[in-house]
Amino acid sequence: MPARDERHVEVIKKIKLIMKDISKNILVERMPVLDVPKVGYDNTVWSDQKRMLIIGNKKVQISPDSIKKIPTFSQYLVMANAVRKLLDEEMESTIRGMYYATLSSVGDDKFKQKFWNSQENSDDAIKAVELLTGVPREEFSVTSKPKGMISGPITLRVGGDVIDCSLGSRATSQLIPTNIRDVEIVDVKANFIMVVEKDTVLNNIRKSGFIQTYNAILLTGSGEPDRATRMMVKTLNEVWKKPVVIFADADPWGLGIALRYKIGSESLSYDSDRLVTPDAKVLGMMFSDIYEYNIPEVARLPATDEDLSRANDMKKKPWLSDKQWQKELSLFLQRKEKCELDAFFKLGFKYLAETYIPSKLREVGIL
Repeated sequence: MPARDERHVEVIKKIKLIMKDISKNILVERMPVLDVPKVGYDNTVWSDQKRMLIIGNKKVQISPDSIKKIPTFSQYLVMANAVRKLLDEEMESTIRGMYYATLSSVGDDKFKQKFWNSQENSDDAIKAVELLTGVPREEFSVTSKPKGMISGPITLRVGGDVIDCSLGSRATSQLIPTNIRDVEIVDVKANFIMVVEKDTVLNNIRKSGFIQTYNAILLTGSGEPDRATRMMVKTLNEVWKKPVVIFADADPWGLGIALRYKIGSESLSYDSDRLVTPDAKVLGMMFSDIYEYNIPEVARLPATDEDLSRANDMKKKPWLSDKQWQKELSLFLQRKEKCELDAFFKLGFKYLAETYIPSKLREVGIL
């Protein structure tokens, strides 16, 4: 019989301890309470020392002391027990799989309803298990669907397979496995790492021969980056000492995605130490680039009310008080225009890879 994963054994012990404490409280007729660290804006703190967003000290007490709290309390315990069973069997699941594994009906025939109102409730319960145990879900083999892609002079070992991501790098990219524990970086020969917001942009840059010309590794989280992509970026920067640059669309959402890599996010502030790359440089697409690079008006997009609201909200964040971000957001609110990186195709299909990006890289001494 194969040896048990030590990390799995540790998680199981923590979950059993939580259950034991609840049982003790019930036996002495004391209301059981789960003290869960609070996640969100009002418990997100900027750390000057770490140069990233971290979670504060606030906690939420989840207890079956009211009709409103009983469902949440029971959902957290059911999910914790499902994680324990998953690890007992040395198996792996996606967050979607955990939703189905714990899906059931509660109540009698007259008032029957589903245990989860939606997968969002299930995902919240998984996050609660992370917070209660202090262990990220990848460590207890709960992952998400892979979406991050990587291409360039880097060799990975995934399981028993060695993957050379430079092979066919002008034609294709490799998916980044979501369980980063299964991935070993064997060798990196690139000069720098470039992260782009969308896979469509990565494909254009890759096919231009950018990787071969500048000896770069290209990555994308295909929009909102998953944890595996963020961890890959961080490892390449901090362990392999490769500079990281980031390009996203010139809208508040694109800027937000770029900053996920650099400073973190409110929703994952409890996991910033694993996910954030403070030394990453966000180079574009800046709002000012729309005008400095003469993007034709026909290729610009009008800002929506939602865009403007998002920008105003970002300007108020204490961790975005840097003059650069304030200046760029103010310009956006003044001009009320946004732009996708793809808009550079209006200037030629190779303009993005051959003119704009090299120009931005020269500004910071990467080239």
